[in-house]
Amino acid sequence: MNTFRRTAALAAALVMLTACSQTAGTGSDTGNAGTGGADTSAADTGASESEATPVIGEGALNVVYGDIRTEFNDSLDLSDYPLTGSDVPDGYSITVEAESGTFSGGGRADELPEASGGAYATGVNIEGDRLDIPVTVEYTGFYDINIVSRGSGGNRVNNLLIDDMKVGDFTTLSEGLFGDAYLYNIRLAAGEHTLSVTPSWGYIDMDCIVIEKAAHPITEDVYNVEKPLSNPNADDHTKKLYKFLCDIYGKYSLTGQYADEGRLSKEYEKLTAKTGKTFAVLGMDMMDYSLGSKEHGSECRTVEYAYDWYNNAGGIVQLCWHWRSPGEYALNTEGHPWYSSFYKEDSKIDLDKIMNGEDETGYQLLMDDIDNISNELARLRDAGVPVIWRPLHEASGGWFWWGDCEPESYKKLWNVMYDKMTNEHGLTNLIWMWNAQNKDWYPGDETVDIVSTDIYAGNLVDTSQSAQFTDLAYNYGDAAKLVALSENGCVMDPDKVFEDNARWLFWGTWAEPFALKLGVVVNDEYTSFETLIKAYNHDRTLTLDELPDLKNYE
Repeated sequence: MNTFRRTAALAAALVMLTACSQTAGTGSDTGNAGTGGADTSAADTGASESEATPVIGEGALNVVYGDIRTEFNDSLDLSDYPLTGSDVPDGYSITVEAESGTFSGGGRADELPEASGGAYATGVNIEGDRLDIPVTVEYTGFYDINIVSRGSGGNRVNNLLIDDMKVGDFTTLSEGLFGDAYLYNIRLAAGEHTLSVTPSWGYIDMDCIVIEKAAHPITEDVYNVEKPLSNPNADDHTKKLYKFLCDIYGKYSLTGQYADEGRLSKEYEKLTAKTGKTFAVLGMDMMDYSLGSKEHGSECRTVEYAYDWYNNAGGIVQLCWHWRSPGEYALNTEGHPWYSSFYKEDSKIDLDKIMNGEDETGYQLLMDDIDNISNELARLRDAGVPVIWRPLHEASGGWFWWGDCEPESYKKLWNVMYDKMTNEHGLTNLIWMWNAQNKDWYPGDETVDIVSTDIYAGNLVDTSQSAQFTDLAYNYGDAAKLVALSENGCVMDPDKVFEDNARWLFWGTWAEPFALKLGVVVNDEYTSFETLIKAYNHDRTLTLDELPDLKNYE
């Protein structure tokens, strides 16, 4: 996990979520008629003009926050889109010595007889340090890149750039002896390139870099998902959505955006105006429904916005849950406010003790909160709204309380939540998306429908991050599953996504600051306007207006 991603993603989350809490605390209700809404005139959604302003009807979820869509894409081309081939011959491999590169900052070469070239590179530890290594490959195609390295003080994650563009993180596991740190399936054109290492966590020694033919390239089998939904009792609308996702996988990527006020959000308004299109997948947060939020007066209309997005706009809903600590388990002291008690530093929750039976009070509070959130999700079930459900996310990073534990405790909580929501509460409208981001935390194919990761690659990084896609495609369970980019800072260039065979099911750009600046204007510090407009208008991405009628999809 690189420092940029850790800092930027969490800061952005706190800004957005704190703002939600403050709004709720004032008693304002952004869903009420007469509050106004986003200007949808720029949206190319095939909508009627019968509902131009937010309206709430008599039913609990009979809400309308914009035009009601009446026209759908009934001619979507679902023919296979060929994968990119590779010219790299079997056995091809080149090795470059790390110490042969050019150093910036504090980097240097030190002698070591047991190193492959009699020396190694070190000192690439803090911002400004960098190692650049020129390489020449003879063939265009897919390669595995092995940074032979050793770390200090446990695992170390650092950045690999190719031609000054980040292609992924690599993790150094070895201490004392040099060991392998791979990035898989990196596409290189024949010719000269510059490989660069910059620090995320720093503090590694590098012996050499080995570039060899990719051992496990992405094949058609990756995109041939035959695994049924984990819940055999999934309702009709959920099955239809899942079938649609499986049908388009590998052929298109769905555009996605977090916007916690749905069609009333600035993200909806500003991105539609900037790109001429509207994202297909709406991401939102169930955080303000948490018991730890309600006891402080928080209010939430996420369920209403989700209903409107699916039922009236014809879009797809993704929900996550920044799970605030319930009751006395939130520190709620100066510097550790209740509204950030999903972070381990602001929570008293010890999940290991809770899940092994030592803390029965904590266990019951968590069960009560699962029941509480289930009641909200049941409102969507009863209204026929399927949800891509992403709870307990980013656990292996260790910054949330549900990741401040042993992997076994996390997996127990995941499976208990799955059982309660599926069997006790009968939530037949959930497509379960797992996002803990490390295979040691994977709970098993029986309770997972989609695997995903969150990538905050830096500023203006439009690469496909094919190494992380490959990891998810091959290393999580036995059955082929859909692979999604559930959160991102930078929007990827669709040409690179499809050329690199890293065809993410959808992306979900986090709101502030990655999509908008100060909630007012589209921000080009992370994704250039050129790339953003290209991504929304590409023939291999799907926007809201390009979706079929999901309720009646066959």
